[in-house]
Amino acid sequence: MSHAKHLLAILLLSCATSFVSATTPELSAEAFLRSIYGKAYIGRNAPGLHLDSQVQLGRYFVPDLAKTINDDWKSSLKRDEVSTLDGDPFIDAQDWDIKAFKIAVRVVDATHDVATIDFHNAGQTRHIKVSLQRLDAGWRIDDIDWGEDGTLRGLYVKSKPTH
Repeated sequence: MSHAKHLLAILLLSCATSFVSATTPELSAEAFLRSIYGKAYIGRNAPGLHLDSQVQLGRYFVPDLAKTINDDWKSSLKRDEVSTLDGDPFIDAQDWDIKAFKIAVRVVDATHDVATIDFHNAGQTRHIKVSLQRLDAGWRIDDIDWGEDGTLRGLYVKSKPTH
């Protein structure tokens, strides 16, 4: 293949790749939440989501919250203690048997949405509010409000030592 044909092939491939990525629709906030609250939490033996690394946390949470959770988790391991977050943040429980989720999303502005997640777990009706932020990487969770149990961010404000 001549040098010119080789360059033309690379250029065409590059343009095709750019076109495909530019035309691929961004995951909506609701689709992002359904990717979390889907099969991973449906049923008694559902595995949930593993949040045991900064990379995993970064898939679901805004960077500062992911870092806070990860730093706390690593610190608690060093102290041989339970981390501040001692349950699953998405459902506010350590165990679950959930049949279905009802997800409703409300647009706040171009980069923020708020969702309500309703479900039944262990005979208890749950109503969780999720604050979402659109980043370059897609939608991420900025906070989770569990109602009477407080918020995800609030856990870490309460756990900071006072001087």
